[in-house]
Amino acid sequence: MKKLLKYSLLVLFIAGVLSSCMDKNARKNNYPAPDVPLPPVGRVYTIQELINVWMNDGQQSSYANDTIFKNKDCSVYGIVTADESSGNFYKASFIQDRASGMAIELYMKSVSGLRIGDSVRVCLRDAVLGAYGGTPQIQNLESKNIVILENCKYIEPEVVTIADITAHHHLCQLVTLNNVQFKGPFVAPTNVWAVMHETSATSTASSRDLDEYDDNCNKTGTIVVRTSAYASFADKLLPTGKGSITGILTYYSGSGGVWQLYVRSLNEVSMDGERCE
Repeated sequence: MKKLLKYSLLVLFIAGVLSSCMDKNARKNNYPAPDVPLPPVGRVYTIQELINVWMNDGQQSSYANDTIFKNKDCSVYGIVTADESSGNFYKASFIQDRASGMAIELYMKSVSGLRIGDSVRVCLRDAVLGAYGGTPQIQNLESKNIVILENCKYIEPEVVTIADITAHHHLCQLVTLNNVQFKGPFVAPTNVWAVMHETSATSTASSRDLDEYDDNCNKTGTIVVRTSAYASFADKLLPTGKGSITGILTYYSGSGGVWQLYVRSLNEVSMDGERCE
């Protein structure tokens, strides 16, 4: 009887997951609303092409090209790899091309309803190809710019080492780092992911150093984990062990330039192994 009950619950759970994905495919639940005409497709850019334009124009933090899409019907396709649900991103999402792995940030004029796994077409008419701190963005986007085509089309993170990371390929990409641990000592206030905004009038985000080691416990690199003060897990204690972490790679060009990792969820942090120190 217990086996039958467990089996029935499992079937109901799977059915619920599948139906939730299928139900969201209805246009009435997605961008744009049913009474809003779909924006024209026009010329289709790949994310790779947009990154190439951005890099060829200097990849400066202040760079903004507001002419490439001006009064032009054009689009780019991608799959959402990060959304605003955890509070670690604000008015921002990231899309990635499944075939090439290239990715870019979408910076919206207002909070979006995008979710991880949404396959989308982004209408680029009058958008701006820009950057923030050395991370490429498609800026000036409104809800009507986004057409959700399908849901639950999740992209698996690429497993990389810190030494593997290159600006041309890994910017904005979803990645996993293994054999990493946060740098101690773990004392307040740096023993949590971020100083919450409610406890600080000035804090908007916090940085924590993450060290990577080889199998012989030789340190092979360091990267910054950046967390918003508004993240739902901001006040949670940092893991003190060694293991793996998954997130979105960005780049900050100030202070000599530094790679940053933004975590999507604590469910993607598994760091309870023995430390190298």
